Amino acid sequence: MTRIIFLVVFMLQNLSASAQNTSSLWTTWENTSLSDSVRIDALCELSEILLETHPDSANALADTIINISNSPELINHYAHALKIKGEYYQHLYKFDTALEFFNSSLDIIKEYDIKPDKIILYAKIGRNYFQQHEYKKAHEYYERSLNESEMIRDTFGIANAIQDIGVNYYFQGDYLKSLDYFLKAIDLYRAIDSKEDIADMHLRLGAIFYHQGHYTKAIQYFNKYFEYDVDSENIRIHAEIYTNLGAIYFQQADYVKAKEYYEKGLSIDEQFEQHRGMAIGYFNIGECFLEEQDLSIAMEYFQKSLNICQKYFEKDLVADCYLAIGLIHMKREEYTEARRYYEQSLEAAMEIGYNAILSSIYTYQGNLFNILSDHSKALDRCKQGYEESLETGDIQEQISACECLYTTYKALGDAGNALEYHETFLALTDSLHNEETVRQLQQMEFKQQMLADSLKMEEEKFLAALVSEREISKQKTRKNLFLSVGIGIFILSIGLYSRLTYIRKSRSVIQKEKERSENLLLNILPGEVAEELKMKGESVARNFEDVTVLFTDFKEFTSIAESLNAQELVAEINTCFKAFDDIITLYGIEKIKTIGDAYMAAGGLHATNTTTAKEVVLAGLEMQSFMETRKKELQELGKPFFEMRVGIHTGQVVAGIVGVKKFQYDIWGDTVNIASRMESSGEVGQVNISDSTYDYIKDDPDLSFSKRGRINAKNKGMLEMYFVSQKDSSTGA
Repeated sequence: MTRIIFLVVFMLQNLSASAQNTSSLWTTWENTSLSDSVRIDALCELSEILLETHPDSANALADTIINISNSPELINHYAHALKIKGEYYQHLYKFDTALEFFNSSLDIIKEYDIKPDKIILYAKIGRNYFQQHEYKKAHEYYERSLNESEMIRDTFGIANAIQDIGVNYYFQGDYLKSLDYFLKAIDLYRAIDSKEDIADMHLRLGAIFYHQGHYTKAIQYFNKYFEYDVDSENIRIHAEIYTNLGAIYFQQADYVKAKEYYEKGLSIDEQFEQHRGMAIGYFNIGECFLEEQDLSIAMEYFQKSLNICQKYFEKDLVADCYLAIGLIHMKREEYTEARRYYEQSLEAAMEIGYNAILSSIYTYQGNLFNILSDHSKALDRCKQGYEESLETGDIQEQISACECLYTTYKALGDAGNALEYHETFLALTDSLHNEETVRQLQQMEFKQQMLADSLKMEEEKFLAALVSEREISKQKTRKNLFLSVGIGIFILSIGLYSRLTYIRKSRSVIQKEKERSENLLLNILPGEVAEELKMKGESVARNFEDVTVLFTDFKEFTSIAESLNAQELVAEINTCFKAFDDIITLYGIEKIKTIGDAYMAAGGLHATNTTTAKEVVLAGLEMQSFMETRKKELQELGKPFFEMRVGIHTGQVVAGIVGVKKFQYDIWGDTVNIASRMESSGEVGQVNISDSTYDYIKDDPDLSFSKRGRINAKNKGMLEMYFVSQKDSSTGA
């Protein structure tokens, strides 16, 4: 079981509200001598409190408020009740229904221009999209909440919106942007002395350092929370901190220490009857025992977690618990029980659209059917697992599914498919290593940014001190100037003649070596990166938008290569690649690497590189033109020749240096994968481009296009593709 439930510190609600006297609010409602507005205010406040602990009761109260708030003067209560119902359905993972209620409430709020409620609703809708991993839509609504808050100068609303945007970046893995927003938010919370929110921000900052692998720093931030914990009721949040500390030790495989902190968190959740926290606590402790191979104790904790989840309708955790229990039965070779729990896990996940876990379930089922020698069912489940893993983009799950498919096809005697999935398995394993490299490069960038901020502050201090020091020393310098200059010139002149001849000779040699070294570095790295490497000793990875990636590959390379000896093969490849090098140099395109008979280049990398998608396409067309000319030359000589496919795609990439010895500049991201698919889905002699690249150049008068429609690209599904060619200047066609 590889999935760890990590109690997310970003979902903290206003816990202090639940401690209010609910009986007092109910008394206010029953007091008919009070105005309707005051009485319904009490009901609205009560429904907010009940949402956390008794959501069904909160929903029933919201219905009551809707029924009695049918007059214009009570319209804000009506809108509030719609918001409560939206939150209720959001809790049930019925996001479409939740959105309907939120939008209905928002329509009323907009009509009556109730700005504070508008701020809250934009944030709620943003959260609704966020929970569905629709981060772009979530960001849009968080920005609306921020704009509304700025309009009325609501510092607390501004801070909350900035924090939400930071959370959104955090879950997309952009920790640098997330850190920037969190630091802005904590400054605003300090400005209004919101100690509880300052404390919570330390939890968020700790989580960033946790995911960057800076565990000591993460623990420092988690512990710093206690410095601001002025509200005794916030002891409930301590469970969150202990759970995160447990997760850190779990990641370090210190299961004893992890259990210690998980149990501390669980104890607090039990004290305050926080059912979801309790369920997660039991599950986490169960995972520790599972890792320690204590299956009996692990089963007890998973079962306790399951019981709570079933009782309090925590349906996503139900699916996790079933899967974990099924895995234990699998390890015990209790296959009938394992199969039953896997099926229950699948049913629970499908019911609420919990897609993130589906790949794991299908793959586990496939492995089980292989053990039972039911290879046809195994094949079906492994395929479903692989498809789901492609949907989620989880490489680790793709590896597991490919391993399952390899085992299944091998058992079925299908050597061809077995080999294909084994090769995919190996390629994905390499890709996972590349992901780890990217993560390490991002960590370098993260550290560099943190260092840069520190250096900036130190530089300001230094400059201030330097100004003061210069003023103090100015007079002393003047007094000694003439004496020191006289002595200095005399001493210098003694050695000047003997050194001058040597320096003149050495300078020429040094300059040549320097130029040779720099040319060698520029031959390996882009100029901007080479300069950064020389200045700092390292280069940080960076994200680049609108990069156009080109892939080439020779058709039937292996069979043609067999007809050439080693020297002839290398010479022919070198002839082609040297021509490609000349072409991309002409267009200012960056060569990335060659892999066997494949050639990869990219335009639009770095601030100084203004290469457009059109220039990359023109380079691709020239490469094909060269290959056609080369083909004719070799045909006349009766020699074997290569034919080539070219694929191009435009999008976002991460670029950086890999390795220390024999380091290499490389790029990563889905853009690279799609460009590769454009090549493999293309045809000999053609330049095949994606719809993304097409959008950049479709109106160019020098180019013509042949729409191919949507074509199935391996592991990418149906993609729109176009063949591109250069118009004949003489005919305009």
